[in-house]
Amino acid sequence: MAQPRPRRDEAAGMAQGKAPAATPQEPIKYGDAFAVKGELAGQPIAPQDAAAMRSAEASVPGVQVPQESGGGFSAGAFMESAAQYNEAVGAVRPGQASEAAAKHGVNITQDAVPGGRIVTEFVAGQVVGQYAVAEVPAQQDAAAGKVAGTEGGAGHGGDAGAGGRPAGATAAKRD
Repeated sequence: MAQPRPRRDEAAGMAQGKAPAATPQEPIKYGDAFAVKGELAGQPIAPQDAAAMRSAEASVPGVQVPQESGGGFSAGAFMESAAQYNEAVGAVRPGQASEAAAKHGVNITQDAVPGGRIVTEFVAGQVVGQYAVAEVPAQQDAAAGKVAGTEGGAGHGGDAGAGGRPAGATAAKRD
């Protein structure tokens, strides 16, 4: 079987004793993964963005991110994977945040609907994830809280800006 012929510039480099240059790998950008536009779409997903989103997801009381509850999609989990890839290809540094996320933040909102809530995840004001959370009947909710040790007590369910989350990570509840 015939070998593919090197391109002219590669052949010239080999003749001079140089190895062909490796093609740099492209980073995963917000516009590659999410339906976003403008400044955010062209920026690589960075580690601090992912950490902020995961922290915001964890701060929403009673919400199990779909991917962690057996199906669906978690913007934070995807962003972590993309950020790890982007670090590996040298597009971002460990702990780096994208310019748009650093300037405009990462947040999550909840909107009450009959039978549950709609959770929407944002980076720089643009939606990167949305999913529904079913309402848990009151008796199961109270039992789950007692088992998990989250019923009552300081910090339960209220302070959306505290808890050691990375800067720019917020969660809000809208009724």
